[in-house]
Amino acid sequence: MAKIYQSAVIPAPVADVWQVAGDYARIYVFHPAVKSTKIEAGPAADQVGSIRQCTLEDGAQLLEKQTARSDTEHTYSYAITESPMPMKNYEGTVRLRPITDSDTTFIEWSASFDPDPEVADQLPGMVSELVAAGLESLKSRFAGA
Repeated sequence: MAKIYQSAVIPAPVADVWQVAGDYARIYVFHPAVKSTKIEAGPAADQVGSIRQCTLEDGAQLLEKQTARSDTEHTYSYAITESPMPMKNYEGTVRLRPITDSDTTFIEWSASFDPDPEVADQLPGMVSELVAAGLESLKSRFAGA
C-alpha cells in the first residue's frame, strides 16, 4: 500500500478556506488538474455518500464517493470508486486546522492506495504531485486576497 501526505499553510482564516476546499462539488475551482465536477443523483455534496464525477483536464473521468465529513471539524474523506489510473483502494482525507492566534490555516491532504505492480515505483510520486498542485493552487488563491 502506498501512502502520501502533503500539507500547506494558507494565508486565510479556516472558515474562508473551508468554503473553497471543503466544497465537495467544486474541487475544479482550485485544483488545476480538474476541469469540471458533477454530483451524481443521491446525497448532496455536503453529505456522506455523495458521489462526484471529476473530469480531468486530459478528459479522463473519476468517480469519488464521500465517505466521511465534518463541517465543524473542517474535514472530509473520500474513496475513488472508478478511475483510469492503475490503482485500487484509494482513500483520501482533506483536513483543515486553524493556526492559533492568526488568520491562517494549516491544510493536510493524505491518501493511501494500492498501485498496480507495474507502476508501483512511479504512481505514488505522481499522485503526491497532483495533491501538491492542488494545495499550491489553493495557497495561491488566498495569497492575493
